[in-house]
Amino acid sequence: MEKWLDPKTIAIWIIIAAVMVSLLTVSIVKLVYINVKRQVESKLKESRLQLEYQKKLMETSVVVQERERARVAADLHDSLIGKLTILRLKNQIEYNFDETDRLLEESINEARRVSHDLSPPMLDDIELCDLIENMVEAWKKHLSILFHKDIRTATPHPGDVKLQVTRILQELIVNCNKHAEATAVFIGIRITDNCISMVVRDNGKGFDVEAMSQGLGMKNIELRVLYLKGVYKIKSGEKGTTSVFVFDLKNRNKS
Repeated sequence: MEKWLDPKTIAIWIIIAAVMVSLLTVSIVKLVYINVKRQVESKLKESRLQLEYQKKLMETSVVVQERERARVAADLHDSLIGKLTILRLKNQIEYNFDETDRLLEESINEARRVSHDLSPPMLDDIELCDLIENMVEAWKKHLSILFHKDIRTATPHPGDVKLQVTRILQELIVNCNKHAEATAVFIGIRITDNCISMVVRDNGKGFDVEAMSQGLGMKNIELRVLYLKGVYKIKSGEKGTTSVFVFDLKNRNKS
């Protein structure tokens, strides 16, 4: 009988094969365990980062709201209350109809402006492009603004969508004027049944997008884009800044 047919030899080979299979099985199980563990740790880390990010956004939201309250309070104190105080003093000294009427008209305009900044009138009835045009009109004293609109739907938008898009645009124009020191701004908006696309381009000196992203203004924009479930990209250089926004209304309505 050949040696390899010997029962002892066969038993040894069976044992060796069993050990090899066992080692291979243990190795595979261990590799799978390590891989699953890494995936779980990665997801946990991603979740922690996401929670930290959401927390920072919430903290920024509170700071932004307080900043807006402070700005409105300053507007009321410096403009409206100041004019009314002057009006009262002038009337105490000597009543002048023309002067009183002028100060009252300025006070009414100031009150209307502050009220409009807080909440645009007839928000549900006015179209988004009309809302933007009204907002842009006030900035034409400081900037040369070209507004191009491409409307491909008659479907009205919810008030919160119109308000958030307008607030984003306001913040961008403030950045153009304050940080980029631009003199001209192009605003392009396309509206379809499912999407709002907006491009804002200026001729300013540009700014460090990474550094600006930590500021309240950019955080304010990011919060509003997040609320609308949109995406955006800002590119800035010596020849100006271009900001592109896309708000997918179809997916937002499903959520």
